This record gives sequence, structure tokens and C-alpha cells, in this order.
Amino acid sequence: MVNLIVDQIVTGLKLDLTFADKITGIVKPAQASIGGTVKTFPVALNTDVTTCNDSELLDFTPDDSKVSIIYFEDRGTSMSKMENQSIYFTSNFTLICWYNYKKLTPAMTNPSLIVGNIIKYLPLVMGNISPLIGVVLSVTGQQDNTGGVFSKYSYIEEQTQFITYPYGYLALDLQAEYSVRKECFDEIGITTLGC
Repeated sequence: MVNLIVDQIVTGLKLDLTFADKITGIVKPAQASIGGTVKTFPVALNTDVTTCNDSELLDFTPDDSKVSIIYFEDRGTSMSKMENQSIYFTSNFTLICWYNYKKLTPAMTNPSLIVGNIIKYLPLVMGNISPLIGVVLSVTGQQDNTGGVFSKYSYIEEQTQFITYPYGYLALDLQAEYSVRKECFDEIGITTLGC
């Protein structure tokens, strides 16, 4: 369910944030062997790909060719109550934005302005996103900038330097509250097409 919410947020941010040149929804850690060493990096499912191959996964590792990259990490969903036919949920997730000061307006050296621009375009009252009812989004905090948000990934040394000036990042903790009526869950079908 969190994917539905995040996909809606991403759609809006792609339209509104002029400095976000690479943005996606929920990423997951993926591993690959590089030069005999197993590395872990953030990947997202490429929903525009229709064939089954490695290009279905998009790498969201920072690199200095980008102005910024934005992705989300799922931190879990809990059910708060059941009432009649409605189930109430709370989903927690983190918006991570890495940015490159060298590619931003020369006067832009204040990370608070980047935070403000992102929050400005977050849809706090999202309404209904079928089958979710009454989705309300809130920013619950901003994580410190000690690099911990990247600790699950094993970037090479040059990439770990992408968290110090002229690069930076922010991690906003978000929470969405909503309900779903039990009869609104679609049945899952089976397809004979495969890879």
C-alpha cells in the first residue's frame, strides 16, 4: 500500500521539482559482484520496462553527473484499528534526496532551502488513492547528516565522499495515515505470460 502513496508523491515531485533529475519510488538494497567483491546499492523497479531483463532494475547510487536523486525507503506499515468494514493503517517511509551543489544555482549552499522546496511540494492531504481512503501525509522529522542513511550500502570510496561538500543529502521521515474497506481489495489474478 505504501507503494501507491509513494508513486503518487513521485508523480507530483517530478512535475514540480526542477532540480530533481532522477527520482523514483521505493528502493531496495540489491547486491552485485563487482571485481570479485559483493557490493550493495539502492535499486528501484523500472516500471516502464515490459521485457524481463536486468534493465528492469535502476541503480540509484549518487554520481557527480546528476543535480540530484530522490528515492524512498519503506519503514513499515502497521494496522491501528478495525472498525466495521474499514481497516486503518499507518505507513512510515523516508524520502532521501542527494544533491550536487556544483550543479545548483551558485548562491544555493543552504540545505534548508532544499528541504523547504521538497516540503513545499509534498501533498499533505492526498485524499483517496484507490483502494486507499483519506490518505493524509505528514513530515515527522529530518534525520541527522551523519551518513547513516547510506550505511546499508557498500559504496566505493569515491562515492562515500558524495555526502560532503560540494555534495549533500537530506532524509525526511514521512508518515501516511489512511483506511481501506475490506471489500475494496482487488482479487489477485494469475497470468500465463512469464520470463
